[in-house]
Amino acid sequence: MASQPAGSMMRPQDEIPEVPPKSLREAYLRLSRGYVRWCFGMLIWCILCVGYFVVTGQKWEMGIGIALGVLLVAMILFPAALFGGETWYKRLGWVTVLTGLFSVMSIYPLVAVGWGIYKRVQEGRYSGVPMFTDIWHGVLSVMTVGVAIWTAKLAMRSWGLVKKLKRGEFEE
Repeated sequence: MASQPAGSMMRPQDEIPEVPPKSLREAYLRLSRGYVRWCFGMLIWCILCVGYFVVTGQKWEMGIGIALGVLLVAMILFPAALFGGETWYKRLGWVTVLTGLFSVMSIYPLVAVGWGIYKRVQEGRYSGVPMFTDIWHGVLSVMTVGVAIWTAKLAMRSWGLVKKLKRGEFEE
């Protein structure tokens, strides 16, 4: 504050470096690239889910899947377009919030997968030759668990960087 002219106040964003500090830069860039890969992976998962819902005639779930796909495209484009250069910390915040929300949101697909497997076992659909939709459901089930784990890990990595930045644990 001593270097500030009399009467001026320092804003919180004035304390944040214009570019990621060297000690956080590599981790931040890995996280950014990982986030883009995660968004595309989620989009592929979403498209496969919508295809499954079309084949099985689940209109409500199909609508949810399409909305999720649109949201994922927005999640890829908006941070890249809005937050670059000096606003890198806003992108970090965006990634942290969205992956955290998606981690919580993953509970519904995991429950739906578990319920679907339970129903198929009760119906005896896995005891003989499985139908095409049963195989597709099995593949999507494995993918859903994988995507949920991937999302949680990305959210934790992002939160870790935010905590380091907040505590000032970096070197210029």
